[in-house]
Amino acid sequence: MPEQQPDLRPVAIPRVAVRHVVEADRPRFVKLFCDQGFMAFSDGVLSLNEAEERFDRMIARCAEVSFAKQAIVELSSGIVVGYTGVDWIDLDGHRWLEWGYRLVPAARGKGYATEATKALLTRAAVEYSGDLLAIIHPDNQPSQNVCQKLGFRYWKTARVNGELRNIYRMRLHAAGS
Repeated sequence: MPEQQPDLRPVAIPRVAVRHVVEADRPRFVKLFCDQGFMAFSDGVLSLNEAEERFDRMIARCAEVSFAKQAIVELSSGIVVGYTGVDWIDLDGHRWLEWGYRLVPAARGKGYATEATKALLTRAAVEYSGDLLAIIHPDNQPSQNVCQKLGFRYWKTARVNGELRNIYRMRLHAAGS
């Protein structure tokens, strides 16, 4: 059976679109990675160099994985309001795909993270079989609620980059596997 090509088309949902990041998104994401409000519940704001490197990693990951961290675009404004998708993480001596989502403060509480992530998870389930992790700050109850709505289940609390985090897990089974 020939290997299926990954689906790279944007995913449109009634209020947002999810699409691979492109070089033209760099200024927006670099600014967001340096913003305290956007980076809440993370390891903190990034320096300009760190923000550039993080965006470079997003671009590189999108070339590898069709459901890597992607831009969430609010359709009513056309503005990138955040991201959703995976990146690689090493945890407990294993390499995992870690699902993350992050929105600008003004876009939180509107269901965008749930809608966008659900759409991208649907794509992931066509191509990928295995576990996904979601790593969430213990004080970020709204994000934990989103994670559970999406089907992730609490697995454990563990140190990630020296900080305690709640870790959720989901197993996907690609169609036809």
